[in-house]
Amino acid sequence: MDIDPSKLTPMGQMNLKNYMEGKAVLEKLEEMTKDPMKYNTEVLMKILRDNKDTEYGRKYGFAEIDSIEEYQRRVPITMYDDYAGYIYRMTEEGKTDLITSYHVGHYAKSSGTMGNPKRIPVSDESVAVLDRYNQLARTAIQCNAMGLGWIEPPTINLIEAPMTTLKNGATYGAISGRIIMSLGEHLGLFMTSPQEALVPDVKTNTRYLHARFALMNGDVTMAVCSYISMTLEIMQYIEKEWRLLVKDIEKGTIDESIKMPDEVRRSLESKVRPMPERAAELRAIFEQGFDEPIMPKLWPKMVMIIGISTGGFADYLRRLKEKYAGDGFRYLFPGVTASEGLFTTPLAMDDFNAVVVPDSMFYEFIPVDTDDPADIVTMDKLEVGRSYEIVTTNFSGFYRYRMRDALKVTGMHNNTPMLEFQYRIDQSLNMTGEKTTEVALREALERTERKLGFDVIDFSAYPDASSDPLRYVYLLEPDHLPEGLTRDQIADELNRNLCETNPLYGYKFEKGLFGRLDVKYVQPETYLLYRDLAISKGTASSQLKPPHILGNEMQRRFFLALLEEDQ
Repeated sequence: MDIDPSKLTPMGQMNLKNYMEGKAVLEKLEEMTKDPMKYNTEVLMKILRDNKDTEYGRKYGFAEIDSIEEYQRRVPITMYDDYAGYIYRMTEEGKTDLITSYHVGHYAKSSGTMGNPKRIPVSDESVAVLDRYNQLARTAIQCNAMGLGWIEPPTINLIEAPMTTLKNGATYGAISGRIIMSLGEHLGLFMTSPQEALVPDVKTNTRYLHARFALMNGDVTMAVCSYISMTLEIMQYIEKEWRLLVKDIEKGTIDESIKMPDEVRRSLESKVRPMPERAAELRAIFEQGFDEPIMPKLWPKMVMIIGISTGGFADYLRRLKEKYAGDGFRYLFPGVTASEGLFTTPLAMDDFNAVVVPDSMFYEFIPVDTDDPADIVTMDKLEVGRSYEIVTTNFSGFYRYRMRDALKVTGMHNNTPMLEFQYRIDQSLNMTGEKTTEVALREALERTERKLGFDVIDFSAYPDASSDPLRYVYLLEPDHLPEGLTRDQIADELNRNLCETNPLYGYKFEKGLFGRLDVKYVQPETYLLYRDLAISKGTASSQLKPPHILGNEMQRRFFLALLEEDQ
């Protein structure tokens, strides 16, 4: 469709510019996927050349390396602890040219909620890659599929990014916060959520703010989140609290029960006004009930939702579609991105596949079924259907860095593999060598839900070494349980399914090394409380992943303290 740029808002003009530049990015990507190793080797040589005079580069002789084989021979495989000392000197003493010659203006806070969070350096070169694919290429994909009718705001943005400043002046927080912080007061031009929700104080009820300000605007064209579970969570909140939300929209108030610091409340009260007409419209919609998908009624101009929905988030997408969204929206599923960089990018709307980006970083892969660094391969040696751990050499000072993420090769685009995130390698249940992954735990539960006709809000699992024989314990927060369905029935079916999703567990169960797993129910809103507590301790909501495997005693105590009383 023809659009007069002069008649667009500043955000519409930016989206149009991103579209025009994004088309060139996609064309270049298509070219690179035909000969990915050529471009990936060039990336490695550039990184080595640019960083040969750093302390790390001199230590391992970057100046003398002229091939992948020589690089692998000279430079060891690393973990975060190998860089912790360098990063301390960078952030606390302001030192430069230690592990990277590139300017590092931001450090990403690791998403883990256990122990001390990591500080992952993010160079300007890494940020440029993120912008190229997450902004430009993504906009081009959306426009190619849907035209330009959506490019005008507003957008429901559920990505929160609390941020602090380190001693050396660099920002510290989720990488997504870099974009939000740079927009400052202009956020209100194209996002429904106010800055108080996007860069929040930990004492602020951001769930209310996202829902309230999104409902105020009936012209929303899309919703954006890090993980699709965040959109589901907001819709569940709206279903529960719609009366309070509508009342506040009608009167232009913020209910006293909503928690936030006084200064935040004063700032927000200056941004709201009575909206009786919109409130009446919303009330009429909500009074019809939630038996039919309600999102198209609330936002009739909404055409798409963007958010990670693969791996552990697939079931959240299913529930969002069934309960709230229906079948009318298009979806863009971002590829695999971490604090260390962007690994894959989608090529089309409504497609879970994402292709490796050859010019983002240098890639190596360790097969997870061997877990032997001696078996490391480059991307041209990957096998479809097999799972690997990524080892990255990036633009931010990490060299042959083990990510501890398992990704499965789902196919090929031209000569370049497509990858899907599966699970964290260091997060599995492994009492006798059975290595039960999150994928196996989740698939067993989904099969059980379908067979017995029930739903859960979320789940966790942990090994019970005190039982005889050993056993697993599933913690479930039920959403719907058919009358008469017992925990023992669920446990029996769940155990049968787990024997199939992890045959090694099944073999050891048959041999008597494991007893039948146990199922316990946690109280309503347990997982919301877990999320809120993690955020109150400084974890960005955009980095929160479901705690499907309880990895430490602190997590286990939290959930066991919230069991239903009759267990």
